[in-house]
Amino acid sequence: MPFIQWSPSFSVGNAVLDADHRKLIDILNQIYDAWTENNCTVELGRLFDELMDYTDGHFSREESKLLSRDYADLARHHAAHERLRELVHAFRSRHLAGQQADTLTEEMAKFLKSWLLDHILEEDMKYRSLFTGR
Repeated sequence: MPFIQWSPSFSVGNAVLDADHRKLIDILNQIYDAWTENNCTVELGRLFDELMDYTDGHFSREESKLLSRDYADLARHHAAHERLRELVHAFRSRHLAGQQADTLTEEMAKFLKSWLLDHILEEDMKYRSLFTGR
């Protein structure tokens, strides 16, 4: 069973952003699997890089779509994205500095699961009406 299971209730009403959220969930599931199945630091390092790259792209796409629809809370939403970027970079730096992968990755997976799901279900749902009209 995946660490995080996509649910239709996570939909923000935009196919591109929903696909991005599914991909982020997939990456988090891969991180969790790499940690639980083989604790392979090389694989975890690659996944950290993929998470950082994909997160940056997703945030850019999301913010661009929100800007084009004059989303009133864009500045606050951007600030939340920046906080996540900083935290992911900090986790990655700790990982590359040689901290034990099992502790670091468990902590990161739990944090990211909570943050991602809370962010989608609370913050991102605030803009859903921009895409659905409801």
